[in-house]
Amino acid sequence: MQDKLFQPIQIETPPAPVADLMAACPGAFGSVAAAQRFVQLIWFPPDRGWRYQLNGKSGNTFVLNLLFELEYGQPFSCHVAQAETGNQHPDFALFLTSQTGLWGNAFQAGGTLEDVLEFPGLSLASVRDPYARALSGFFYLCRSHELGDRRFLPERIRMNAMAGMDWDRDASTPQGFARFLHYLKDSAEAFGAESLDPHWMPQALHIRPKIYRPDLIGRTEELDRFAKEVAAQLDRPLPTGIEGLRRNASSRKDGRQDFYAEPGLRGIVEQLYAADFELFEYPGQEG
Repeated sequence: MQDKLFQPIQIETPPAPVADLMAACPGAFGSVAAAQRFVQLIWFPPDRGWRYQLNGKSGNTFVLNLLFELEYGQPFSCHVAQAETGNQHPDFALFLTSQTGLWGNAFQAGGTLEDVLEFPGLSLASVRDPYARALSGFFYLCRSHELGDRRFLPERIRMNAMAGMDWDRDASTPQGFARFLHYLKDSAEAFGAESLDPHWMPQALHIRPKIYRPDLIGRTEELDRFAKEVAAQLDRPLPTGIEGLRRNASSRKDGRQDFYAEPGLRGIVEQLYAADFELFEYPGQEG
């Protein structure tokens, strides 16, 4: 794959606090872009009572809805049309909260390294079983094809060329999923796992527990329990109707189809997400 794609252009001069972070954690990040993305995905309010590390396809919508209601005492009820944003997510307005001044990251908060390494409040993260997350990421990508969403168009074009993906034939099918996993494996081997889109990048590269040091890690499979723990830690009343926070929940298109039927696919997931299985204690199924 390396001889068929140009390498991504690397940012040479890291902005603060990325330069300080890379100096404090030598070798942790493979590029300035990876370190900058890490910093940008850590969100917190001005009082720094909590922070959350966004982790694609791992319960972000639930957790952000929870944090909004815990912080402001009422459910999030704003909407934005998909045609206005080019983003298929039905609750994308929630992810624009960082543009309001209510929540921000270390860049918006003045660019201090302390917000990354010495945060005073509760540090939160969420994770998901790697098998289910890979499948959810595939369906998310296929949905972008169905909608004609420009957001993942470069990824879809690369898969068309490099993985033999016929989007008219293979979208949302087991054979398409197999091509997707092989494409991720080849991309990670050629350019490093940090180069993958955040929706299917290893979760360990999102959270980086030795740097971010989360106080609570919620499993997507047990988000109700996580919500109760977060509310208790923040000493705020648990929202009524927790199930209402579970928006944008994805599932298999056809429960009768086994998307992991092809031999070796679970092995690809276990290889690509080996750190996720180990760090977050999810059981693998292939030796």
